[in-house]
Amino acid sequence: MVPIDRIAFLQNVPLFAGMTSQELLRVAEIVKEVTFPADTTIIREDDIGDYMFILIDGEVLIHRRNADIGKLRSNDFFGELSILDRGPRSASVTTISDCQLLRIDQRDFWQILVVNNTLAVSLVRALAQRLRQMLLSAG
Repeated sequence: MVPIDRIAFLQNVPLFAGMTSQELLRVAEIVKEVTFPADTTIIREDDIGDYMFILIDGEVLIHRRNADIGKLRSNDFFGELSILDRGPRSASVTTISDCQLLRIDQRDFWQILVVNNTLAVSLVRALAQRLRQMLLSAG
């Protein structure tokens, strides 16, 4: 796979909206590019996790206890809850197609989060939106 311009890509990820180029550079320095073939489980429900992913290319299926929750594509992210508290994963994530992703480890993420209010606010907004979507679909 072709390496991406990480800063240019991160500018289009909603989680990093509003961040300056300097702040995005710090994020770009901690991400690791990884690839997974189709039909690979990246995250398993109930496993303990200390990393999250941002989808560069490809498509993944989010599922929980044999029920499909949704699909994610480029610029979407997942695993953000466990990166905050190292708690059990709330769902499984399986690749539908070959996928290229950015992985962010918890330790690195927290070092940026502590000094970057913009990222903290964006993360809270993203979590609130996902909670609202879950409540609407459950209702």
